[in-house]
Amino acid sequence: MIKKFVNKENLGQRSLQLFIFVAHLVLLRWIIYTLMEGGVLPFKTLLYHFLGISAYGAILIRSCAYIYKRQYEKELEKNAASKLDQ
Repeated sequence: MIKKFVNKENLGQRSLQLFIFVAHLVLLRWIIYTLMEGGVLPFKTLLYHFLGISAYGAILIRSCAYIYKRQYEKELEKNAASKLDQ
């Protein structure tokens, strides 16, 4: 099953997906930590954690959207070029 999921043609895409998955897990862990320690942390520290979480999440969302839009556009160009060759 894994051999069909990861092959030479899509190795870069799958490694990028793994990186994005790990980045989301890091964000999730940071959110859980902040929520669990929220009652103990000083207000200023808690505020900085929430600001950091929101900035990290926004950057993660924008970068994922950019990456997948770029891949989609490359796929469209590739398909258009292959139709012209036929």
